[in-house]
Amino acid sequence: MAIFIFHPANHADRRADGIGFVLAEGADEAAARASAGAMIGAPGIDGWSAVPVSAGIDPVAVQGLPVGKPGNATWPDRTRADRALNA
Repeated sequence: MAIFIFHPANHADRRADGIGFVLAEGADEAAARASAGAMIGAPGIDGWSAVPVSAGIDPVAVQGLPVGKPGNATWPDRTRADRALNA
């Protein structure tokens, strides 16, 4: 399985809800993108850039707290508006 980070490369592709960084795993980029898109809901991330996570990747910081899908065991599952993703 491969791990990818997705983010909007263009200002026009940013989401109004502030989500701008999604990390997802999949058999390939398309599968990881589909998983990420299903988690955050519409609007999708079809136009976002994909960065494979591998040795030598540049460090990155994300403003705000992480938010995972409901029922996950790793990340908080509520947004700043106290909502679940894709709800």
